[in-house]
Amino acid sequence: MSTHNEFGTGVGLLMKITIGPWIWAFHFVISYGAAAIWCEKLTTNGDIGTLQLALIALTIAALAGIAATGIIGWRNWSAGGGKRAGTEPGIDTDESRNRFLGQVSVLLSVVSAIGVVLMILPILMFGTCQ
Repeated sequence: MSTHNEFGTGVGLLMKITIGPWIWAFHFVISYGAAAIWCEKLTTNGDIGTLQLALIALTIAALAGIAATGIIGWRNWSAGGGKRAGTEPGIDTDESRNRFLGQVSVLLSVVSAIGVVLMILPILMFGTCQ
């Protein structure tokens, strides 16, 4: 019984399993870049209420993208159930490779989601640019 491979093969494979960390990286750059520009150029009194709302929306979108990546990884990881009868540990098959890549994708998504949440906390905790 063959599992459906949502990851594919080749160079695109690495991009697909690293979508979560890429979303985290873009979220980081956009959030800190926006905060720097906002505090330096766009506000005179240091108020960051509008910036906080925009970054909350960005964070929700980033977490949704990371969750979607994790769900795809979970499907591949859990496809096929447990150990197959007649297979030996250490034997490289397409199914085992696909399940491993699903596991990697899930774990990278979890780390990325934690990173996004921890990165946005300072912006939410401070009420002013000063």
